[in-house]
Parts: sequence; C-alpha cells; structure tokens
Amino acid sequence: MNRANLVQAIEKAIGVLEPVYRTSADESDLYEASLLVLCRDAARAAGGTVLLTQDGRTRATTLRFRRSPGNLWSGAFTYILVSFPDVQKKLEIHLGVYVAARSKVAHECDVAIIDHQEAERSRQAGVHPRSTKLVAAIEAKHYSASPPLGIGRGFLGLAQELGAKKCSLVFPSQSSTNLGALIAGQSSESYPELLPGKGAVERLRSQLDQAIRNWKNKL
Repeated sequence: MNRANLVQAIEKAIGVLEPVYRTSADESDLYEASLLVLCRDAARAAGGTVLLTQDGRTRATTLRFRRSPGNLWSGAFTYILVSFPDVQKKLEIHLGVYVAARSKVAHECDVAIIDHQEAERSRQAGVHPRSTKLVAAIEAKHYSASPPLGIGRGFLGLAQELGAKKCSLVFPSQSSTNLGALIAGQSSESYPELLPGKGAVERLRSQLDQAIRNWKNKL
C-alpha cells in the first residue's frame, strides 16, 4: 500500500489523524499505525471494549502517534485502552515504546500490548514496562522486498529478549526462502504479505486474540 492508501485505511478504521502527523509520518510510520487497527480487532474479538485515548479517560478527537521510539510515559500520544466486562484487568496497546527486556536493556517495540497496571507503573515511576508484563509485541518492517536475513536474525534476538512466543515479525512483501527457513520452527512467528485483505491479517489477528484470552485467564 502506498502512503495515501495507508492514511485512508487508518482513518476509515479508527479515526482522523492529527494533521501534523498525517503530513510528517512516512510510510513505515503509517504501516505501524495500521497494525493498531489489527490489534484493536483482536482485542474486540477477545471480548474487549476499546478506547482510543491520550489520557486514559477520554476519547481522542484526533490521533497522534510516535514517529520515533520513545518512553511510554513521555508525550501525549494516542494508544488503545482495552477493558473487559468479565474481569477487572485491562490492557493497553502502544506504538513505538521501549520495553525493558530480561537483560534489563530497553528495546523498542513497534507495537506493544501491555498489562494496564504495568503501563500505569511505567507512567508513575518513569520506568520502562517490563517484558514479563508484555502480552504481545510486533516488529514491523515496511519493505518493498523481503527483509534480508540479518533482519530475521535481529528479530530472533529481540524475541529472545522479550519472550519468543510473544513476538511476531510482519512485513508487506513476500518472504525469501532463507528468511522463511530461518524463522520456521521457532516459537516466534513471521507474517509476510501482511496487508489489508490478505490472509496474514486474519492469522495474526487470531494469534493476538488467543494471546489476549490467555492473559485474561491467568490468575
């Protein structure tokens, strides 16, 4: 999808982008923002009620997302707050935030689904959310051709840090044979050709739906 199509798809699905963001965001930013739509759909499928917000209380009138990685507690950026009628637990879905990994090193998550209490802890203490409280993470590569093998190796290293079963690599192009072979059989998953209307969208949505359901059921 080109830039104009991405903007149109995002605004049709979740609301109007802030004019400055719409003008300044590049295609890779917009591709990540489009993944928020997929995550919203997964949260709804898992029984959640979603609120696009910047303060955790009121609905955002225009959507403003990060264009470079940042701290969860910094800036008035739009995220999704997910509540559930059957449990007290809540989730937050953020774009471009750092998460503290097992090694204590902070890594950027293009998309992060995080326990709400952990996100509140991050905001109140000014610390990165911990990967142990991460429900799912998406690494997005908006490449016109298959990402090189080095990207796959880097993704698997990131997944090892954040929790392999929680991490997915997505990109809009077809996958090379080597990249597919590298990730096949790993606990982490790869979703090539992830674009609206493609089967990869439904496969990832289903995976996130199940991840959220599993998180809900944990005591």
